[in-house]
Amino acid sequence: MTQPKRPFQGESAASRISARRQTLLDTAFAMASDMGWSALSIHQLCQQAGLNKRYFYESFKSLDALAAALVNDLAEQLIETGQTAALAGIQQGLDTSALARHALKAAIGWLVDDPRRTRMLFSVASENSQALQHRQEVIRKLAQTLSAFSIEYHQADEPHVIAKVGSALLIGGTIEIIVSWLDGYLELSLDELVEDVACFWVAVGDSAIDLTKTRLGIE
Repeated sequence: MTQPKRPFQGESAASRISARRQTLLDTAFAMASDMGWSALSIHQLCQQAGLNKRYFYESFKSLDALAAALVNDLAEQLIETGQTAALAGIQQGLDTSALARHALKAAIGWLVDDPRRTRMLFSVASENSQALQHRQEVIRKLAQTLSAFSIEYHQADEPHVIAKVGSALLIGGTIEIIVSWLDGYLELSLDELVEDVACFWVAVGDSAIDLTKTRLGIE
């Protein structure tokens, strides 16, 4: 379907399409968080968003495609939050332990400030095939981002497999810890949670460095 290109009340067609897309994403986020993906339909979504169905299809091929886009958008926000905090910490001259706490406080804080974000990324997503696939891709992307950061931070000459192993371990474990904390299985304050997770991140990072040196025969 050809989209109108003329501006309407000073707003471009592309801007209006983007706004409608975001409205659908925001509405889907709220509805799926409340009722799950399996109970959601395009009709219900458009009705709640106050949009005609044709506006759904201008941005998404299906409800599955919208679910995948929502998971992807949330993941990008999480990565940006963590990276921004890490960069700010480096600029402040924080040591490794303080930097880990600083970055994790921002990232974990973003996830738990609105627990629906955590549920959507790592729990509710499993109800939808494309969202589940993107959930797995999100975890890999988070691990890859952490691995790339650790290599640059420690000024490694080249990537090592142990960096990927350690990053996957930390990301997967941290996700499970956050979900357990939100479910009430861990009797910790948020500050204590961040402190404990940061300590493990630093410990695993230090161990990865030592193991790499051993494998490379570096004293």
